Amino acid sequence: MTFENMPKEENCLIEKTNKNLPQKKEDFDIDMFKSIYYWANAKPDTQSKLFRERKNISLSDIYDLNTRIGNKLKTHKIETFIVTLNFVLSEGNIREYASWAEFDRENWNHVNQRVETISITWDLTFSLENYTLPQRHTLKVRIGSAIPPRDMLHFMFNSDEASDLIISQAEGMVKVDFINQVLGNELINIVLGWHEGLTKIIRKNNFQTFLEKNQGYINKSILYSFPLLLLFLGFIYQNLIIKELDLSKDLNLITLERTLLVGATIISIGLVLSRFFANQITRKINKFKIPSGILITKGDKSYDEELKLENKNIIKDILGKILISLTVATIIIIIKYIYAYFFSTK
Repeated sequence: MTFENMPKEENCLIEKTNKNLPQKKEDFDIDMFKSIYYWANAKPDTQSKLFRERKNISLSDIYDLNTRIGNKLKTHKIETFIVTLNFVLSEGNIREYASWAEFDRENWNHVNQRVETISITWDLTFSLENYTLPQRHTLKVRIGSAIPPRDMLHFMFNSDEASDLIISQAEGMVKVDFINQVLGNELINIVLGWHEGLTKIIRKNNFQTFLEKNQGYINKSILYSFPLLLLFLGFIYQNLIIKELDLSKDLNLITLERTLLVGATIISIGLVLSRFFANQITRKINKFKIPSGILITKGDKSYDEELKLENKNIIKDILGKILISLTVATIIIIIKYIYAYFFSTK
């Protein structure tokens, strides 16, 4: 089949294809091309604010934030409004919503996993003065998933930006990419005001709060108290020690050397025991878990109850170790007096 004899439909296809080929310069508007190119590729200015404090957030709070932003946008000439949401759940599950309508249809009471991170992005374009084309502004909000201390070293070696490390340690953040400074400030202030109004996480167990705030002092107290306690027990049992080690009560060089040796041995044993016990208490305190504050899914509520139970068990374990140590010391002291009563010579 020759080119002239081709069907009309195929001829139309060739004509359409030819239209995609480069045109002559006089038919091309270079200024329009530059405008579109810079609009699509220019890097906007960025402003961020980190959330240092963990707060409670429910499903109604997310709706409230979107409503606040929507009300603010009514005062501007907005051309496009796209909201995307990303939820990182436990057990490696991720749920992404390409629009607010899709998110609104989700039934969170049927979700058994807990929410670890919430990321919401508002992709907006505004008609602004002195700009021919609508200008894009992006507002991003992240709640949750601060990097745990055990993963911090790995992150430091794999990140080139110092700001990435600071952001990773925060409990959340708000970030706005903007062309218009005033509009960017308005968007970020809406989120800051919303976050400020969220309720704080209430730590109901005062003993847990005390242990976490005074962990350093508790550690030092244990390190110093055990050697002193053993020296005190050694003082109580000094007569038995003198008898068993055949020490003389008369002050002489040999007695002094043996006494110093016994004292150094007691202190060394006390330091070993104190470090062991202090490490045990420190590990227990570090196992305390802070509520995520996110209460959206059925799994969130279950996890919150499990977390409270785990923290109570940790407190019981710590109190149990302290009680056992005090009980052992008390028994040792009582045994001394029992021994002195029944076996000491008058």
